[in-house]
Amino acid sequence: MIAEAALECVPEEIAGQPAVTGHARKLGRKPAETLLDRSYHHAAMKRLPDAHKRGRPDIVHFSLMEALSTPLFTQGHLKVYVHTYGDRIITVADNLRLPKSYFRFEGLMQSLFRDGAVKSDEGTVLMEMEKEKGTLADLISEVAPGKVVGLSSAGVESTAEQVARKNADSMFIVGGFPKGHFSDATKTLFNCTYSIESTGLEAHVVIARVLYECEKARRAA
Repeated sequence: MIAEAALECVPEEIAGQPAVTGHARKLGRKPAETLLDRSYHHAAMKRLPDAHKRGRPDIVHFSLMEALSTPLFTQGHLKVYVHTYGDRIITVADNLRLPKSYFRFEGLMQSLFRDGAVKSDEGTVLMEMEKEKGTLADLISEVAPGKVVGLSSAGVESTAEQVARKNADSMFIVGGFPKGHFSDATKTLFNCTYSIESTGLEAHVVIARVLYECEKARRAA
């Protein structure tokens, strides 16, 4: 699970800013149909709450690429979800092959926010977003994992190997934001929180390390 991900469409309060309208014009879309992206909207984002945690959809792209490329996922042993900053829940289909190009990914995400789903040419749902805002707590209640394990630099020091070995059948939650820590509301959902490195790691690196150790633990079981 990638939680509090910096993935959202441009919010109304800055939709009229020149940096936003100019970028939307280049894409041929309305401002509210484009992804909030610090690369283009840095000046406009200064007035947004939690600006330091928002506007980085590339983090989600890197993280999903890492998770969906693992044997755990391709062999059907891993379920992947994304919880966004704006409390939207995205469910990833078991057979999804994500575009390696960020620009194609951006287009898919814009379509997902607009239509609520991304489908294959044959009509198979590849990614689906809840029509109404949903909470992370609701998803955890629905999935009912053995444990909910947070991965954060503020957690108890451990190793990826120990975390994977001790927490089989758990939901692992990695932050999908560039700076800061999980909100208090999210932290209350964790049964335990671990830090697998003394220095902070990017989300996709944490995912790679933990899933590799999960694969090893599964083979050894």
